[in-house]
Amino acid sequence: MNECDQIHPLLPGYLRETISASQRRIVARHLNLCAASRKEMEKLRLGPAKFSPLPVPSLSEPWDIKILNWLFKTPKPVSSNTRDLSVNKKNDRPQTQQKSSSLKPILGVLIFFVVLAFLTHFVQNAGENALVKNAKRWISQKFRINPSLELVLDLSTLPHWSGDFAPVAFSYQEMISDVDHFKIYWQLLQPGMVMPKIDFSENSVVVVFLGPKTTTGDTVRFKRVENYTDRTILWYDEVNQTGGEVASVRPWVLQQVPKPSQQPILIQPIQ
Repeated sequence: MNECDQIHPLLPGYLRETISASQRRIVARHLNLCAASRKEMEKLRLGPAKFSPLPVPSLSEPWDIKILNWLFKTPKPVSSNTRDLSVNKKNDRPQTQQKSSSLKPILGVLIFFVVLAFLTHFVQNAGENALVKNAKRWISQKFRINPSLELVLDLSTLPHWSGDFAPVAFSYQEMISDVDHFKIYWQLLQPGMVMPKIDFSENSVVVVFLGPKTTTGDTVRFKRVENYTDRTILWYDEVNQTGGEVASVRPWVLQQVPKPSQQPILIQPIQ
């Protein structure tokens, strides 16, 4: 009896760790030297599933790979029995049909990028799109949802003009949206002064009359404009400077503002 015949009965115990430590050392030394024993050990380890193929995991392709495979798919191989018939049918096809099939991947890629560019532009400019604004306004009115605040602008750095002698003796506010209307107010409030140039395609002018006052120094400081989905609000502070001279005055203010995007336009003091 050779050494393999003595070691093979010990292999199951070696695998289950039921033999003694000295026997395990003998088996381990023999396995290092004998290929037949290692093969027998592998059979015991695998059991009846030794020759069964390993399962291949099914991996779903990403969507972009599926699109590329669809665009650039290759024709299926034709069997030898039907190869001659298929060649004859291909020759019978018009050349225009063959050209259209070759242009299909290029057109698909172009359409994909055009749609992607359109969606990107729409998302970036959705806040300025009239259709989106009208839809948001309709939803807020239909379902009584609070209007959303779209934009807040600081007005403290924009040009403004003021004076103490308005041509009317009552409180009054108005939005000026064209150059002819602005010219009339400018000639009434600043006669002989050079009228400033204002681009009324992007801006407007607010005129405010405060009515009769008993001291000088009363004026208005516009702070900000808030554009909502259903209205535009211009906020201002009415400044009462102390130490003004006692006099009968009628303060007025002209304030340049960005052209409001929503109607109505509310001019309100900050409480």
